[in-house]
Amino acid sequence: MAPSPLFLLLLLVLPASVVSQGCGMLNNCNGHGTCTVSTGKCSCYEGWGADTDKAYYKAPDCSKRTCPSGRAWGDVPTTTSNAHALAECSNMGLCDRTSGACNCFDGFAGDACQRMKCPNDCSGHGQCISVKRMASLGNALPLGNTTTYTGFETSHTWDEDMVYGCVCDSSWTVGIGDGQTQEPEWFGADCSLRRCPSGDDPRTAADETDCHGKAAKNSAVKGQNGNKCHVDCSNRGTCDYRTGKCSCFNGYYGQACNEQSALAHD
Repeated sequence: MAPSPLFLLLLLVLPASVVSQGCGMLNNCNGHGTCTVSTGKCSCYEGWGADTDKAYYKAPDCSKRTCPSGRAWGDVPTTTSNAHALAECSNMGLCDRTSGACNCFDGFAGDACQRMKCPNDCSGHGQCISVKRMASLGNALPLGNTTTYTGFETSHTWDEDMVYGCVCDSSWTVGIGDGQTQEPEWFGADCSLRRCPSGDDPRTAADETDCHGKAAKNSAVKGQNGNKCHVDCSNRGTCDYRTGKCSCFNGYYGQACNEQSALAHD
């Protein structure tokens, strides 16, 4: 016996009516959201796919986590002066949908991969600080007049708290002022290299350690009166930057090779 038209109609209508009365088909939002009964859709909590979450994927049944967001390191601009919108893991990591944690790409860190790592954590001989803070320091390289790099997070200074680098340690004061030296004791991108003792070349009339009027490396700013240049081994030896110790040429001695003996020759 063929089914009646009424029975067939019920088969067509029943699934829609059941769904419209709850979120059973969505496992009742898995305990991570609320159900809108009239539509049979879940409104997920934050971190599980809420409207405010920035995520590439949101599970309709609230069963998958979303990850923290930050300004995108790279994205498609929306206008000529508007880019770096909020993005999951700052577009520099992959989201673990089970834990809700970002797995950052190499060189990036932070809960949203929103911060650059410093190489080798500055090797224990420097501070890892933001470019915003660097701008206000007198000893950050390249040396220059202190300034500010902040205030325009949605445009020009979008990376002020994202780009980080090493400011290396030094047993002497670094800067362009009186009594300061233009180069730090520890140097290199990861502060793993160490300069040797400095001194004036005993074979010249000029004072090579006088940096008054001399431009700092990679900078247009010049040393003030009393400013010092760093001269490894007084130009009378070679510096082992791994140890910070001089190997003096024949006829020269001392920690900075600035002492001359009778064996010295041109």
